[in-house]
Amino acid sequence: MAETEHFDVVVIGGGSGLTAAYYADEAGKSVALVERWTDRLGGTCVNVGCIPSKQLIQSAEVMKTIRAADDFGITLDQSSVKVDMPAIFRAMRERRSKANEGTQGWVEDAFTPVFDEVRFVDEKTLETKDGKRTITGDKFFLAVGARAAIPPIDGLDKIPYRTNADIFDIKGQPKSLVILGGGYIGCEFGHFFSTLGTKVTIIDPSDHLLSEDDDIRTTFTKEFAKKVDLVTPYRAVAAVEEEGQYGFKVRKEDGDETRTVVGDMVLVATGRRPNTDTLDLDKTSVKTDDKGWVQVDDHMRTSHPDIYAYGDCIGQGMFKHTSSFEGEIAYRNAFGADLKMDYSANPHAIFSDPQIGAVGLTERECQEKGLDYKAVKRDYKDIAKGEIIGKPPGFAKLLVEKGTRRILGFHMLGPHAADLVHEVVVAMTAEGAKADLIKRSIHIHPTMPELIHTLFTEAVGSPYSDA
Repeated sequence: MAETEHFDVVVIGGGSGLTAAYYADEAGKSVALVERWTDRLGGTCVNVGCIPSKQLIQSAEVMKTIRAADDFGITLDQSSVKVDMPAIFRAMRERRSKANEGTQGWVEDAFTPVFDEVRFVDEKTLETKDGKRTITGDKFFLAVGARAAIPPIDGLDKIPYRTNADIFDIKGQPKSLVILGGGYIGCEFGHFFSTLGTKVTIIDPSDHLLSEDDDIRTTFTKEFAKKVDLVTPYRAVAAVEEEGQYGFKVRKEDGDETRTVVGDMVLVATGRRPNTDTLDLDKTSVKTDDKGWVQVDDHMRTSHPDIYAYGDCIGQGMFKHTSSFEGEIAYRNAFGADLKMDYSANPHAIFSDPQIGAVGLTERECQEKGLDYKAVKRDYKDIAKGEIIGKPPGFAKLLVEKGTRRILGFHMLGPHAADLVHEVVVAMTAEGAKADLIKRSIHIHPTMPELIHTLFTEAVGSPYSDA
């Protein structure tokens, strides 16, 4: 029988779990860090998410600049521009390996790593898959993440397809790519591959792509359709193979019309599912919903007082920056604090084309909540810097509560939107979250942030008046 190892803190998940583990180590506590993959420390973000995907997308952004050179008086022989896809992927993998190596060294120095799959055998006892180690702890943190959700489509298991987990392992550039799903993963990879010359087709059951503010979705879909083929609103009903290509038979959502869409490669990007199914949480009092997402309160505490959960496995804001905040709150509360997780100013970005940055409520959500609000929009071309960079399609949209001037939501579509949104995040985090904070701030001319200042000026009017 395996000897029991006891720790002050047990963290399950070597991605976002590193946040709680870090704070525990800083406090001098003994920490067991459980991760099933020895080569996947850093989680989804480092290995199959944020970092490698943005490394690839940077190459697409460089190509966009090259293609637009003539607009700024720079003449290039466009036919001489070549895409070296193996080199692009090699640079991505090297960047990923360095991140893995650095994390590996830290984990081995700071914690007791347990590189194995584990399951609960009672409320606060874990057993490794091989049965050789038993681990107990005073406090547990579940940060096991999520993985691609594969839809139950007839014949899908009979054709080769990729997900976000293995698309980074391809060896060359496909001539054509069929993406099932018009969410952020599908739209980011669609941008990367189409910009570098792959013919991309996206299938989605909605008329508009993404789950964003309606104005953002509408304009994004219109602009993105200029570079990829959109098959909407269609739902995949069967996977098919035709003459060495793979794809789907699809049916239109509002009728019986069907068609077949095939390509050299298929990417399935239809959502995420939690990695909780192997933990045997039924041996504990930890509650999950019917899909396996761990249920927590606003202190990140599960239904067991000594077990906390955060990150993708709770199904809230499934972003690395969000899980880092959740992780610190979970750790602090586990050891006596009384902090609440507030998602009202939790920003997100989509690195597609056009780029998106957003925070807070959408206009539809404001309406559903019965809020008395004002909506204001301004285009990039409305400011000097927007004219200078070529009047790109896109805009910023602000939602402000009437009377209080409280910022309810901010949504931006266009160049650098992911960076520009942070000014609004800071204002929303301040006491009162008043729009006056940005209106009263002097902005450099000519710069992109002037678009935000112009927008807030229109929404607020004079910030020195109570009117």
